[in-house]
Amino acid sequence: MKLLGFLEGRWSGTAPDGSIFYEAYDRPDAFTLRSRRYKDARFAEETDGSVVSLKNGQITSTWGKYVWRATGVSDGFASFEPVNAPSAFAWRRIDADTVEVTQKWTDEKGLVQSYALELRRVR
Repeated sequence: MKLLGFLEGRWSGTAPDGSIFYEAYDRPDAFTLRSRRYKDARFAEETDGSVVSLKNGQITSTWGKYVWRATGVSDGFASFEPVNAPSAFAWRRIDADTVEVTQKWTDEKGLVQSYALELRRVR
């Protein structure tokens, strides 16, 4: 879980629909990375969240009813495949203040699709 430390802190990004979002990552304990989405840049009102956890030697990510399993974790990188979710995703550190998030899924025609966005650190 220490390898995911690059995600700790406050971030902003632009969603596929063009809206700006704000999220923060913290580690409430040695086995958990918590993600919380906020209404605005004040980081005062939570609107959503997810949890990455290490349990029984396996790293999983849970968001609502969806679960992903880690397929690769290294310094500045983590990838997850769906257990019961519609897409795979990965985080990749670009530099100390930028993280690329990529989602991959298969559309209704069986074609692989992907979308990438950048998280920028909020200081």
